[in-house]
Amino acid sequence: MNDLDLVRTMRADAPIPSQQRLDTGRERLLAAIDSPSAARRTARAGRRLGGVRGMLLAGGVAVVAAGVAVATQVGGSPITLHSSPAAESAKYADPLVERAAFGWLPDGLHANGYVADHQHEKFFQTTAQGGRRGATVTLTAYERGKEPFLGYLPGGVPARRIPARSVNGHHAYWVFEPDPSGQSSFQLRWQYAPGSWADLQADGLRGDRAELTRTAYRIAAAATFGSGRPIAMPLHVGGVPGGLSPDRTVLNNGAYGQVGAIVGYDAGGPSSSLGISVTKSDGTIGTGVADKPGAPIKGNPRPNTKLRGYPAYQAPGLLYVYGVNGFDVQIDASGAVLAKVNKAGGIAGLFSRLTVLGTDQANWTTNPIN
Repeated sequence: MNDLDLVRTMRADAPIPSQQRLDTGRERLLAAIDSPSAARRTARAGRRLGGVRGMLLAGGVAVVAAGVAVATQVGGSPITLHSSPAAESAKYADPLVERAAFGWLPDGLHANGYVADHQHEKFFQTTAQGGRRGATVTLTAYERGKEPFLGYLPGGVPARRIPARSVNGHHAYWVFEPDPSGQSSFQLRWQYAPGSWADLQADGLRGDRAELTRTAYRIAAAATFGSGRPIAMPLHVGGVPGGLSPDRTVLNNGAYGQVGAIVGYDAGGPSSSLGISVTKSDGTIGTGVADKPGAPIKGNPRPNTKLRGYPAYQAPGLLYVYGVNGFDVQIDASGAVLAKVNKAGGIAGLFSRLTVLGTDQANWTTNPIN
């Protein structure tokens, strides 16, 4: 969960910084979605984590390197905004399909976060977060192929495989052995099928080394893979142009008290992308301004217009709207994608075709795009 431009290093016997130390607001949502993978995957951090955090510009204005759709909300009914030039919609498959699932978890934990990443090292990830201590357990299933890269230890030393018992008869090893004194409890990797690898990571679990080892193996042994179940999401956006490729999709359904989703697409690279972000509003309106023309805006941008009665900030290729049914909405587009979007009312037109589906999962959809 963290895509970041936080390239962290780690050592098997060293405490790992807690993901809960991230900033509040959008940073907190991203932490909930990605934790605790970023803290442990040093070499992969720039790739896996950079995607989500890469969309945050100087304190809050989203400029998504690989198109994203994000939704978070406290409650309320679905709200749809309409009225814009006709848009030609392309058909997109369900962006979030379950490839791995927990079969058993410690008391107080339940699956409430999902990530499907189609960037470099492709993977599906599910997270369970909760309990009195805010423990987090993450299960990652990588795309079939060669074993994923392990990452580096502090000082640039490559991580090493630490011998471990098999999981359901399949080869396994520790990346981090159970460590009750650190913030990261363990990381276990195993080959659950030929050419198929999974990682199990835990943060904040309590127990001695033997207890944590038993917990790790019980979770790993009960995990299942490949169900292909589409996962419903709390938003729908119409009129997204065709020719885009899925980049990164995230659903955060309650971790750290947040509900949010991200659907990312690009058109061959970060210079041609589309991003839509809807983030739980705290009721405030941005006051950020650029120090000089062309400089990054510090914090959330101060409104310079209104759209459908909502205070908004609009600039070429970028839109930020406050207080839409409890959400702050961000839309950005670039390159060839922006040219396509402009043919159907621009990013403001895309905003008008956004439907917020609320926190009631009965209203959610497995087809959030078009």
